[in-house]
Amino acid sequence: MRKIAIVTDTASDISIDDAKKYDIKILHYQIVYKDKTYKDQLEITAKEVIDTLEEEVPTTSLPSLDEIHEVFDELVKEGYKEVLVIPLSSGLSGCFNAINMVKEDYQDLNAVVYDSRTISAAQAVLAIKAAEMADAGCEMKQIISELDKMRENQNTLFIVDTLKYLLLGGRIGHVSAAVGKLLNLKPIITIGDDGKYETVAKVRGRAKAISYFVNKAQEILKDGKEYKLYFSHAAGEEIKDKIIALIKEVKPDVKIEGVCWISPVACVHCGPGYVGMLIQRI
Repeated sequence: MRKIAIVTDTASDISIDDAKKYDIKILHYQIVYKDKTYKDQLEITAKEVIDTLEEEVPTTSLPSLDEIHEVFDELVKEGYKEVLVIPLSSGLSGCFNAINMVKEDYQDLNAVVYDSRTISAAQAVLAIKAAEMADAGCEMKQIISELDKMRENQNTLFIVDTLKYLLLGGRIGHVSAAVGKLLNLKPIITIGDDGKYETVAKVRGRAKAISYFVNKAQEILKDGKEYKLYFSHAAGEEIKDKIIALIKEVKPDVKIEGVCWISPVACVHCGPGYVGMLIQRI
C-alpha cells in the first residue's frame, strides 16, 4: 500500500475507471432536482443531465460533510497516515474550505488540502500525477513541488454554446446574457492565477470561437517544447472534433492525450455545446 492516499472531487471530470486505476478516492458534488438529489457521476450521468435540461434545470451543492467524513474514516481504517486532497479551485467552490474544516477532526491523519486553482482535466491530471508519485514512494513535499510546476504550465480555455445556463446559475447577469444572445456572442473563458474564471474574449458565432481555440493552441505549441492536449465537452462533439482536426493540420504530431465528457455537475452550469481544452506543458 502506498504511504499517501489521494483524493479529488467530481469537478475534475476524472472517469470512474481512471479513479480505480490510480486508486484515487472521489468526493461527489450533488445535483438537486425538485423531487430528488443525486450524487454527481455516481447516481446520474452527464448525458442524463443534458437530456433533461429543457424540462428542469437543477441546482448544485458541495459534497456533503458526511461524505467527506466517510472518505476520511475509510482512509483511517485502511491504515493511511497521510492524505493529499486535490479539490476544485477554492476560487470557484467552497469544497476546499469544507475539507479543511473536516480534516480538523482527524488529528492523527496528516491531511494536506492542495488548492488546484483549476477545474476539469487540468485538475484531473494533477490528481493522477500525485497518485503516480505516491505509488513511486515520493514524499508529500516532493508531490506538492511537482504539482506546483505542473499548475504553472497549464493553459486552459472553455467555450459555452449558450449563455442560458451561466445566467441561471448566477455566473453572469441578465443584461450580459441578453446582449450575448442578441449578438450570438460566445465567451472564451480561462482560469486566472487566482483560480477564478476570466473571460479572455467574446466572439460572434461558433466558427470564430473555434478559430480562437485553434489560434491559441498554435501560438503556444510553436515554441518547440513538448505538450499534451486534453479535451472535455458536453454534447459538444462537433465543435471538439473540428478544433482537434484544425490543430492537427498545423501540428500533426501533437499529442491528444485525453477526451472526455464533463461531469454532470458541470453540465448544469455549462449546458450542451460546451468544450474545454487543456494544453499541458510536459
